[in-house]
Amino acid sequence: MKKYSKGKLKFKRLFILLIILLVVILIAGLILLFAFCLNDKFEVSSEVNDAANVSDDIAANSEPIIVDNLIVGAIYENTWVSTNKYYLKSNKKTDLETYVYDIDSRAGEYIIEDVYTYGDSVFVDSTYPNYIDEYFAVPTDSYALISQFSEVDVEERDYNFVKKALGIYRLYNSSMNITNVYSGYINIDTPIRIISLTSKNKGLFGGVYSAVIVEDLNSGNSQILQYSYTKDFENSYDFPLYAVEFLADLNGDGKAEIITREVTEFNVTYSIFEYKDNKYVKVLSETMKEK
Repeated sequence: MKKYSKGKLKFKRLFILLIILLVVILIAGLILLFAFCLNDKFEVSSEVNDAANVSDDIAANSEPIIVDNLIVGAIYENTWVSTNKYYLKSNKKTDLETYVYDIDSRAGEYIIEDVYTYGDSVFVDSTYPNYIDEYFAVPTDSYALISQFSEVDVEERDYNFVKKALGIYRLYNSSMNITNVYSGYINIDTPIRIISLTSKNKGLFGGVYSAVIVEDLNSGNSQILQYSYTKDFENSYDFPLYAVEFLADLNGDGKAEIITREVTEFNVTYSIFEYKDNKYVKVLSETMKEK
């Protein structure tokens, strides 16, 4: 019978344990790789659904948040209200003073004249005469941060932000095509950069992606706001292309929300992301649908 010294026996056990660990890692890697291969299409975006479950009293007093004539939801005392809840319950649908902002500055004060449905969406008519330029409207101008939000040039660090945020999703695509970079502030002390991008070439598993990434410049944390991937772009009519629209404190909590736009072949969707617990979460989203 072959005998081992305590040192050799300990080494043998460690070697066996290492082999087992490598086998487990290999199996997990193969499973992950297989899962990636099976994914033909998916989206990544956090969302909070409380806006549809607010009380009738809150909804009754809520005031609309409007983007390009579309009501994307409403707000009442720092509480988000879904579009449907606002439309069904709010008492503030006409003769309501609202402040309109375009890409560059505040366009002025206007009056909401009517709230109506068209297809599956809820729209407003107001005294604001321009329905061509992109804009958003809120019942107060106290917290608008439009002056602290601007498009800037792409820098090398932006590619590093994107790589860090995408993490394992980088396996899907081998290239980055940054389309726009915006500079702004979560609050007066916290600068951020918001990056929208699309893939330029097909990656390891084929397909293309579109994404919006936000970077907290103080903490160095990068986060995916929205990400969508498809293998078959030519035949994917519902594949969204993402863009950043506005940065503004819509709920008056002293922290800026991010408004994004996603465009598919038939629809346009606007989403609002709130900064909460050191990250952005989607709190409102509404689609401008064809009738």
